[in-house]
Amino acid sequence: MTEYELNEFQSEFDPVAFSQSMQEDPAPQNRARNFALLKTATFLTFSSAPDRVAILNNKDKESLIPAFTCREELEKWPFQRGPIAEMTFTAMQRMVENNARLDGIVVDPFGKALFLRRGHLSDMDGVLRAATPRRELKMKATRDYPIGLPIAVRELMEQHPEVYRVWLLAARSEGDTADRKLFVVDLDGSPDKLFPQLGQAVRLYLREGEGVEMMKADINLLRAAEAAARPIYEKK
Repeated sequence: MTEYELNEFQSEFDPVAFSQSMQEDPAPQNRARNFALLKTATFLTFSSAPDRVAILNNKDKESLIPAFTCREELEKWPFQRGPIAEMTFTAMQRMVENNARLDGIVVDPFGKALFLRRGHLSDMDGVLRAATPRRELKMKATRDYPIGLPIAVRELMEQHPEVYRVWLLAARSEGDTADRKLFVVDLDGSPDKLFPQLGQAVRLYLREGEGVEMMKADINLLRAAEAAARPIYEKK
């Protein structure tokens, strides 16, 4: 990364806000929203190759991938430093799942550390799998985004032939006090690789602290999206 990129980097994930939200509202829907934001977030780490990252061993002899939300947190690293890279949370999670010697991920390990061990990662995926669109979810068309956002989405989706259409909608569930942005994606296969890339592609077009949700379209969600608005991307 260049010095400019490093100075400008700020993860869209706030571990302090995440912890507070989870404590204040443990309801499954709120947990799913927080987990979805984490899954689409990017972080700084020390990485010499896409499949090689620095590992932090703690006093309990756990091997954890350190993930940093900004340069200020990264500068607290007291050990020898390698190349700095930007990495998605999903990529780090995949490393943990594929390497039995890794025990999890720690966000901002020398600040207000957030530990995400194997059990937490499994629980997160379980909650997200169970989080299906609620019947009372109301969706409508929105133009509340910068003009460059659909362009960024189109450029990304043109690299993914498995994607047919993408909608960006204003969505609200029963009990919500405001609309939230929701991407509905019509694609073949799993969205596990696509969604982190989509989150990274659009984060420059979001307001500070604003997140988005992403859902793979099942038949009911697809019909609701078609009724609500025109897609912002459609495969040619």
